[in-house]
Amino acid sequence: MPHDVSGAQGLTTRFVVLEGEEVRVTSYLVGVRYSARVDNIDPGGIIGRGRGATREEAETLALDDAELRLALSHSRQALGAASRALRGDRPDED
Repeated sequence: MPHDVSGAQGLTTRFVVLEGEEVRVTSYLVGVRYSARVDNIDPGGIIGRGRGATREEAETLALDDAELRLALSHSRQALGAASRALRGDRPDED
C-alpha cells in the first residue's frame, strides 16, 4: 500500500521482525523533524508512527508503538482462541 511522503527528504526503508512478524520501517525528514512509520507489509496497514529530532528517535517511537499494537493483537487472538476452546469443552447443560 503506497503512502504519500511528498516533501520528505532522506527516505530510508528497512525490514525488522517484531513479535514474530516481519514489518517495514520507513523514516524520512520533513522540515526539521524526522517521521517514521511501521507497516505490516501485508496488507500494508500502518501499525506504528513516531516523530523525533533524530531518525533514531522517530524510528524507536514508531517501533515501540507497533510492538505494543502487535502484542495486544496477539493477546486478543490468544484470548479468543482460549475462550472458544473453553466453550467447546463445556458439557451441554440440557
